[in-house]
Amino acid sequence: MKITVIGPGAIGVSLAYTLANSKNKVSLLVKSEHSDLIKQGKISIKKISGGIFDKEMKIITKLSQTDLVILAVKSYSVEKLLNQLSEIETPILCCQNGLQTLNKLKNEIEPSLLSYLVTGAGSSKIESGFSHSNGKGFTFLGQIEGNNGITIQNISNSLNVNGIACEIVKNIQDYVWLKAIINSAINPIATINNVRNGKLRNKDLVEDVKNICNESTAIAQNIGVKLPLEPWEEIMTILNKTAHNKCSMLQDIENLQETEIDAINGEFVRIASIHNLDSRHNALAITKVKEITNGYLKPC
Repeated sequence: MKITVIGPGAIGVSLAYTLANSKNKVSLLVKSEHSDLIKQGKISIKKISGGIFDKEMKIITKLSQTDLVILAVKSYSVEKLLNQLSEIETPILCCQNGLQTLNKLKNEIEPSLLSYLVTGAGSSKIESGFSHSNGKGFTFLGQIEGNNGITIQNISNSLNVNGIACEIVKNIQDYVWLKAIINSAINPIATINNVRNGKLRNKDLVEDVKNICNESTAIAQNIGVKLPLEPWEEIMTILNKTAHNKCSMLQDIENLQETEIDAINGEFVRIASIHNLDSRHNALAITKVKEITNGYLKPC
């Protein structure tokens, strides 16, 4: 299968590397400013064992004919790609944190073309084109609408063969909500307190994590979302399995980049406002994270 992965960050490189190992024809689409990556024509993975592995890869800067597009950019970058994505009648697999991407794309792209990959596996970006896999976790995959076809099966098989346990599910949107709840609780509290995931188990922080988890869970359940797993149990499992990891939001802060706070916690606040539900803990998290980013981000 011919696959184009958009984005040379942690998840994009991890997926490109894994899928290319299963004899798929994979290209990695990057911005033209990534001239060094384009020139070297390869990506690299640092595995949990510490070993570093390279993979020759076709690096491109323009989207061309392909069987599947994997959208592996940050949530706030999706908006800039909407025009290109809406012009192609190609299946799109999304991987973004939060609910914002799902809600946007469903209004812009034919839902039958959309699928989602939800993962709790830990990964981090060392540099563009170089990713570190540093924690195992759940991975779920499924079509937004309609039946899961051969494309979904091929991606799942490719991941499973390469050691990433991936389960195909019929109700992937519920899993997107589950992961959004998990992210809404872990990411801002770890970021605000500048700690690795394991520290969130400490008595002085775990209550803050649980308050957001309970609030986000209540918002989801009040609007009829049927969560497939218990969010708090999944959060504790993730904190134990990725205790030494830094969450993606904290990594963004350290790299002086924009965060996904609006795509994650902001969507819970927006949805809660529509339905007159409590979102005070999410709102406070947004305020505190933006107090940090306002110190280095220029106003738009």
